[in-house]
Amino acid sequence: MSLRTAAAEQHDRARPPLTVAVLPARAAYDYEFVAARLHDQSLLPRSVAVRIFRIPLLAVPVGGCRRGGRIDAGPAAVALAVRDALLGRPGFPMARVSLSGESWFVEWGERPPDRPALDARERLHFFGYSASSLTAECPQQPPHAPLAAVSADNDLPVHQRARDSRGEPMGEGSQ
Repeated sequence: MSLRTAAAEQHDRARPPLTVAVLPARAAYDYEFVAARLHDQSLLPRSVAVRIFRIPLLAVPVGGCRRGGRIDAGPAAVALAVRDALLGRPGFPMARVSLSGESWFVEWGERPPDRPALDARERLHFFGYSASSLTAECPQQPPHAPLAAVSADNDLPVHQRARDSRGEPMGEGSQ
């Protein structure tokens, strides 16, 4: 006797199977972003892209001044699969899963210093990023200008007005 409902079985069929694969580093979506900030560029050839479902993310090994690494993996099942993919790979010692807030992470190398508030420079140094990436990561945004008032469609010529599903102009005063 099955206690599963038809809706639950349909939901399970709609869920894509968990797939984690290790690919060449340059396949990672964030390769250029991380490479531009990494202090020791010699780590890049030993890096790998870890594809979770269809999204490959860069995993950089420890070495030089890079003492540890981490990937946000989301659900626990995904984190365990990512950890298993990194186990035994050179440069990814002590691959483990940890929970931070509501998200699971895969970490390798040393554990980050156990202080409640690492400052940004200490965090960058631990993960092997250059100090210049501190400013490169968050460019200054210009102050917000006041938003212009949105005009009603009635102020637009008929050919620029929003149209309904039949292609007719919508709104008050439509002609």
